[in-house]
Amino acid sequence: MRLFVAVELDDNVVARLSSIQEKLSSGDFDLKLVEPGNLHLTLKFLGEVQESQVKQIESIISGSVNGFRPFTLSFRGIGRFGGRDRVNVIWAGVKDGSQDFVNLAKALDSGLSFIRREEREPSPHLTIARVKSGRNIPALLHEVDSLGDVKIGEVRVNEIKLKQSVLTPQGPVYSDVKTFALKG
Repeated sequence: MRLFVAVELDDNVVARLSSIQEKLSSGDFDLKLVEPGNLHLTLKFLGEVQESQVKQIESIISGSVNGFRPFTLSFRGIGRFGGRDRVNVIWAGVKDGSQDFVNLAKALDSGLSFIRREEREPSPHLTIARVKSGRNIPALLHEVDSLGDVKIGEVRVNEIKLKQSVLTPQGPVYSDVKTFALKG
């Protein structure tokens, strides 16, 4: 099974991001938008794991979140990964609360490193679209740059979720495996 650990978004943030996606999709760009119901912040991607490992993973996540208090993430600004000639991903940025997110991601990475260790420092961002081709990249860059300081909203992180991803021809389908409360 394919697993990851995530922070889910509230309806207000999803609605705001959906309106930004709508604005981006109105241009003549070759984008694959993330379905609104699939928008989330990944804390730790585990990839393919054996079903026999799930209980151990759940136990490690439970221990890793112990001591973490709920926190608030505020989202502001749309950005991109890739250069001026080739944009790969369009994302929403995390303004406030990013250090809490990074600390939690590092704790999870440390505990779950026997499955997969992150090569880079956590960079809190929320993927809203993938760029499929270079069609109209200058106009896309202009559009993304114009949204560089847009206010998106806040999410109170009271819990995180271990989620399963099933890849289908229509895109990934996510389901909850287990929820872990942040109690401090």
